Amino acid sequence: MTNLQRRSEAGHLRRHSAPSCLHLNTLSVWFMMLTIVAAVCGCGRTSSDPELKFSRMDAWVIPAAGRHLPAPRGLYSDEHDNVYVLDDAGRILVYSSDGKLQASWYMPDWKVGRPEGICRLLDGRIAVADTHYHRVVIFQADNSGTVSQMFGSEGNAPGQFVFPVAIAQDPSGFLYVGEYGDHQRIQKFQLDGTFVTQFGRHGTAEGEFQRPSAIVWSNGTVYAVDAFNNRIQVFSDEGEFLRVIRLPEKSNPLQFPYGLKVLPNGHLYVVENKAARLTVLKPDGTIVGRFGRPSRGLDGFYTPWGITVLTDGRVLVADTGNHRLVELTP
Repeated sequence: MTNLQRRSEAGHLRRHSAPSCLHLNTLSVWFMMLTIVAAVCGCGRTSSDPELKFSRMDAWVIPAAGRHLPAPRGLYSDEHDNVYVLDDAGRILVYSSDGKLQASWYMPDWKVGRPEGICRLLDGRIAVADTHYHRVVIFQADNSGTVSQMFGSEGNAPGQFVFPVAIAQDPSGFLYVGEYGDHQRIQKFQLDGTFVTQFGRHGTAEGEFQRPSAIVWSNGTVYAVDAFNNRIQVFSDEGEFLRVIRLPEKSNPLQFPYGLKVLPNGHLYVVENKAARLTVLKPDGTIVGRFGRPSRGLDGFYTPWGITVLTDGRVLVADTGNHRLVELTP
């Protein structure tokens, strides 16, 4: 096992109980009380960083897997606000916009390790970056868990993977898959799995990666979270490096950013694993606001991994260390 794999898996092996027995209304009341306290004491942010305001916080239930209470990892929502979750039991969970579980199924294999990246394709099928099996798995659109196709194998050649962790699709149907391990790169494929191109390599220079853990296509550009380098990089969808999104000098830097959602207005919603924080940025790096800190309570998160934003503005965070999905209502 590589050092990168050990580091990434360390958070997966922790097992903590979450306050899942609390009624959602109780959660909302306590959250509002703690929000007032945090606003007074300035908890979870510096004076230079504006604060995000939320009216309530609710928890979505992650169903048990036998005696194990799984933790969410990958998170994605489509234009109809269907929510797709990968958990560390090796399952895909599908929720309606009100948090009701609609379907669930297991990956074809999950004993070696659990996947991290998920997205819904233009044709309705569900694509998963099957991290520890070095492939992409695509399921049929009927939420039956039936495999439609798979592509990829273990290796360093074009079209092969070491540890794929992120996946996205553009409006033309091309797939982008981010991986870490021997190669730190993003590969571009046709929908049938035919290799098109690749960009990035291991390193700290511009255009290089240390774990590209989230990918979003938006307006002809590819936004890539460069987790271990604590930054977000921007490329053309042909793989040309464009820029690094730089935060203002007086702001706290990103701390192990892991999940990313880009809205039509260009705002970037970033979840930071180490800082246990939600940060919203403008495309030029200006901070719109921040929320959260490392916490087992209702004033933050614990090693969060994923993020998405529903069409009505509600934010969902895969609060991995607390074994819950968190819904934040503006």
